[in-house]
Amino acid sequence: MPTVHQLAVSMGMAFALAIAMTMHITSACFQNERTSLLHFKAGLVDYKARLSSWSGYNCCQWHGILCHSHSGHVIRLDLHNRRPDFYRGPGSNYLIGTIHQSLFNLQHLQLLDLSYNYFNGSVIPPQLAKLKRLNFLSLSHSGFRGEIPVELGNISTLRHLDLSNNYHIEDLEEVLKSSSFAGWVRNLRSLEYLAMKGVHLTMASERWGDALTSIASLSHVYLSDCRLSGSVPSLLNLTHLSHLHLSGNSFGFPIPEWFQHVSTLVSIDLSECELQGSIPLHFLHRSSLSNIELSYNSQLKGNLSFILNHSSSLTVLSVVGASSEWVDGYILEGVIPPSISNFSKLEKLYLSGNNLTGDVPPFGSALGRLSPLSEIDLSNNNLKGSIPPSVGRLSSLKHLDLSRNRLTGTIPDTISKLGGLQTLLLRFNSFTGNVTLSLFENQTRLKALDLSNNQLSVSISISSSWIPQFADMSYIGLRSCNIEGYLPAFLSSLYFLSFLDLSDNNIVGNIPTWLWDLPNLEGLNLSNNKLEGPVSILSFKSYQVIDLHRNGLQGSLPSISGEYLHFLDLSHNEFNGSIPATMGKVFYLVLSENNLSGGIPDSLCTESPLSLLDLSNNTLTGMISPNVGKCFQLSVLNLAENDFRGEIPKELGKTSLSTLNLNGNHLTGVIPSSIENCTGLQVFDVGHNKFDGSIPAWIGELKSLRILSLTSNNFQGTIPPQLSSLHNLQILDLSCNHFSGFIPQNLTNLHAMVNQNKSNEVQRLGFEGEYIGHVEIFYIVFIDEVTLWMKGQETPYIKIIKALKFIDLSSNELSGSIPWEMGFLKGLISLNISRNNLNSSIPKSLGGMAELEALDLSENKLSGKIPQDLVNLTFLEVLDLSDNHLSGLVPQGKQFLTFDASSFAGNPNLHGPPLDNTTALKAGRSQRGSQQEMNNTKGEAESDADEDDEMDRWWAVTMGLSFGVGFGVVLGVLCFHIRWGIKYFAVLDAVVGYLFDCRLGFTVEIRQRYS
Repeated sequence: MPTVHQLAVSMGMAFALAIAMTMHITSACFQNERTSLLHFKAGLVDYKARLSSWSGYNCCQWHGILCHSHSGHVIRLDLHNRRPDFYRGPGSNYLIGTIHQSLFNLQHLQLLDLSYNYFNGSVIPPQLAKLKRLNFLSLSHSGFRGEIPVELGNISTLRHLDLSNNYHIEDLEEVLKSSSFAGWVRNLRSLEYLAMKGVHLTMASERWGDALTSIASLSHVYLSDCRLSGSVPSLLNLTHLSHLHLSGNSFGFPIPEWFQHVSTLVSIDLSECELQGSIPLHFLHRSSLSNIELSYNSQLKGNLSFILNHSSSLTVLSVVGASSEWVDGYILEGVIPPSISNFSKLEKLYLSGNNLTGDVPPFGSALGRLSPLSEIDLSNNNLKGSIPPSVGRLSSLKHLDLSRNRLTGTIPDTISKLGGLQTLLLRFNSFTGNVTLSLFENQTRLKALDLSNNQLSVSISISSSWIPQFADMSYIGLRSCNIEGYLPAFLSSLYFLSFLDLSDNNIVGNIPTWLWDLPNLEGLNLSNNKLEGPVSILSFKSYQVIDLHRNGLQGSLPSISGEYLHFLDLSHNEFNGSIPATMGKVFYLVLSENNLSGGIPDSLCTESPLSLLDLSNNTLTGMISPNVGKCFQLSVLNLAENDFRGEIPKELGKTSLSTLNLNGNHLTGVIPSSIENCTGLQVFDVGHNKFDGSIPAWIGELKSLRILSLTSNNFQGTIPPQLSSLHNLQILDLSCNHFSGFIPQNLTNLHAMVNQNKSNEVQRLGFEGEYIGHVEIFYIVFIDEVTLWMKGQETPYIKIIKALKFIDLSSNELSGSIPWEMGFLKGLISLNISRNNLNSSIPKSLGGMAELEALDLSENKLSGKIPQDLVNLTFLEVLDLSDNHLSGLVPQGKQFLTFDASSFAGNPNLHGPPLDNTTALKAGRSQRGSQQEMNNTKGEAESDADEDDEMDRWWAVTMGLSFGVGFGVVLGVLCFHIRWGIKYFAVLDAVVGYLFDCRLGFTVEIRQRYS
């Protein structure tokens, strides 16, 4: 029998052995799991060596791996990308590849997080269902596509599921989707957190609500941008629901009433849901609700005071409207009430893009006590007044955006006390005064500063050795700030500077070479300054936008190299020579208004993914290269005002053109039929060339066409009726050709010209914005330009807005009458049908064209009276009815009182003001004569108007007396000599006939004046 000592020794040895075994277990993973992980690693590309620690025997010590403290099995694999940059090439921080089958051997895995990597658009493997112990699965933003496997519904232990996808791909074959979502998700009975943002659930219909209500444990639901529609189904059964985010869907209904019964709701996001009606009281009156987001619902309306008076527990309020200079889509109106001072928990306030009025509330009395307040965005409203100095009391403030209001005064010095401020945006107001950048030098965390488009005078040259404390600055916007001098050297010290806008100032000198060496600079705008000298060879590592237009830059164009350059604008400078063969992989290239010569290099489209090419207003020659057709993504091609010759290459039909402007060249031939393939074409301008032939019938198939200009060519034939199929057409210019036949009656099908819509909608092409924090760093906009002969002069219109609607058929050989139906084009601004062979009368229906500003029907064969209805055209500024066969009295009153005699000259049978008798007679005999004679006659008539009136009165009295005496004498003679009477009346009949023909206008005028 063992002694006590022996038992103690045995127990000690056993304990030591147990400790040793435990240490062995916890110090190394299982061999099969280690092998599985290495196979998984082999299927990935790891540019940044994030998995460099995955070597050696003990996989429990590898990056992203956690083993169970007792069993030693791998229970966590967390490889989520902490620094996603959305660039997946060499040097990227992404893990790129596919999920190897060996991963599914990790049977003890409880957490799997592969988010923010890229798995090459592969499908989510259904074998994930083998991981029976999994309670956390995140594959979000990792480039998966296709159908979500229904097998995921078999992982009954899941509590957290995130499959969100933010790659907004329109191709349904490339997106992540789930047509049977309602079927498999209801099996996840333990689920607490569900996030599927950007996953297409179109086929789920309204069954998605029933599926969610069967999971009683759900507390967080994130189904934004899932293409859900219909009303929001009731989720009352979810008694633990605290976060409900459904933004970006198409519900199209008022906010449902069942929300008032969800007492657990903390955060709700219904932004961009097409909500309608008013923001209801029951929605706001919830003590638990701390986060409300209702942004971008233009049909939803509310009063800010009403909302704030019923939501005192808020920490986040985001009701951003869509109002801008192009769109009126506000949600809120009213003033910011003093009651906002009661919101002691408010941290973030986003109210931009609304119709808020009044002053910015005094931060001392209203917002001064909001110590947690860190972000304020009141931009794009109608606020006035100044920034209160007490803004410096908001010690937690990080973001302040008051852009695009009506604020005045100076920028208070107390802003410098906001030591934690990261973003300050005050652009597009009316601030005044002098500002130096030293005002912000103590704000070491400042990353974005924009004072653009005010009335400030900003000094950026403190001293040659000055280095600011805001070393992390990434965005500087000082456009139109009256800056003078050279580019300051301190900019070279801003390592993280990403965007620099110093446009519209008075900066002089050459562009320093150090500017191209800033390693993180993505956007540079130095346009509209006084920079000069050559631009050296450019090689860009990170540049996306370079805008140097409207300077005095000279020399040859630089060769461009770089992978990331999206936009390059060197227009309106003094560059000469030819276009370099190497222009980099640029998407938007604008070289207009220079002195460039030669042709378009063939390499321009073979090496660049061009979407916009503007080479207008140069001296380029030769033929348009067929290689332009290799730019399959080309949306805008502007070659206007050059010296190109030959025909339009048929290869252009292979592009994605929305704008084709070839105006002002020497091009010949006919319009190639391949243009019919450009179904997205909106602007087609080939004016001022030498084209011939007729307008092809297929032109009616270009349903998106907004501008069609064929002016000043040699086109002939009739105007095809197919033009009436262009329902979006705003501008039709067929002037100065040889068109014949009648004006089509079916032009009333041009719906855009019938509509009187005046919204300022412009064509926008380019990026939808890149952001640094809260700051939109650039927005590329291309606005079509067209030159029109309107109101008596040729004018370039650089903003094609919906209010500009124009028809010019002048200087052709059209005949027949003006169609009555023309009057139905009530949105038309200008109508010019002059210098044709039109006859008949002016239709009264033209008087219903309420928006008309210019009407030119001169030099035709129109007859009859001028319709009295034209007097009602209250916007009419230019009227020319000269050189026709019009007769009768010129209509009087309203807008016609503003027109002089030249508007009616050359119509011998037309009378009444502003025509006097002498002018009418001269015009009738000479058919208007010379313009100088008309001006002289008009001047004499105006200077002697009073004398003429007095002479007319005496002349009328004298004629009356003479007529009375003469009539008595003649009557007496005729009563006694019958034969004299017969001869007298025969002669009198002939004389009266002659006088009636020659002096009808004068007689009627006398009768009107003295009857």
